[in-house]
Amino acid sequence: MKDTLIGTLLGDGYLEPHGRGVRLQIIHSARYKAYVEWKHHELAELKPSPLHYQANRGYPYWRFVTRCHPVLTELRAIFYPNGRKAVPENIAELLTSPKSLAVWFMDDGACDRRQGSLKIETQCFSHEELERLCDALRKNFGVEAHIHRSPKRKAHWLYLPVAQARTFAQIIEPFVVPVMRYKLPFPVTTEGITPEMGCPAH
Repeated sequence: MKDTLIGTLLGDGYLEPHGRGVRLQIIHSARYKAYVEWKHHELAELKPSPLHYQANRGYPYWRFVTRCHPVLTELRAIFYPNGRKAVPENIAELLTSPKSLAVWFMDDGACDRRQGSLKIETQCFSHEELERLCDALRKNFGVEAHIHRSPKRKAHWLYLPVAQARTFAQIIEPFVVPVMRYKLPFPVTTEGITPEMGCPAH
């Protein structure tokens, strides 16, 4: 569960104060319902609510929230030190699992099929925070990512050129759920993790 949480918090997950505790909110586009179901299964220990569909004025999504849990309170203190999501200074100690890496990519990653390069949308993080992520990728996975800046917006993202994208894809491929496998830039030979079983298909 912890591996899935780390990847989710770097990605689209939101830890929100609720009553005297903290709960996790998960929202993804309606077309990724199978991915939401997989996260629901992965986080069963947190006793998540049933999935809820919201039409959202033409941008439908599926959503669930978990119960409050001490581990979520601890993670909010780490990832939201000033009330805003941030990359923790010790991210290299947290982002160590290929599964965490896969969840983060499934949330925020994209590929350029013409080139085979990868991009991770990280606009909500500062340049300094992205440097921490680059260091963690280098130290823990041997992947060299570059920080790119949008010429039109004051925003940055992580870019992996083809050679690094190939290494990255090989690391995360066994953990990518079927509905998200279109994000992988290279042909794959397995079906990844199934939402029903939560383990690599054989």
